[in-house]
Amino acid sequence: MVTSLNVLQSQPSSQWKVTLLLETLSSGQVSASVFEFPHCRVEAATREEAITQLQTTLLERLKHIEAISWEVPIQASEPTWMKFAGVFKDDPDFQEIMDEIRAERTSDDDSEIDPSYYL
Repeated sequence: MVTSLNVLQSQPSSQWKVTLLLETLSSGQVSASVFEFPHCRVEAATREEAITQLQTTLLERLKHIEAISWEVPIQASEPTWMKFAGVFKDDPDFQEIMDEIRAERTSDDDSEIDPSYYL
């Protein structure tokens, strides 16, 4: 099995949207965290202070973080049903069954259909 690693440098962006989670604690403090970075969390006396501290903390952390995209090569395996493909290729009984099914599908005879089954 050949494994290849293609690491693609992500394109820098001028803006990136993250989700800030704010929680009022039983102590009255406000906890703020970044949903996308669960370990980026602060506590402050007010909501506004928590948001400001969190933004400062996240921007400082992002100075040391590099985001890259990586396309993971996955080797496709043969479908499990393929080992059965063609097993009835030259079987006259199977061909007869298939011919009967095809004839029923194309038949305009609906005498076996119970009309009460359909609304």
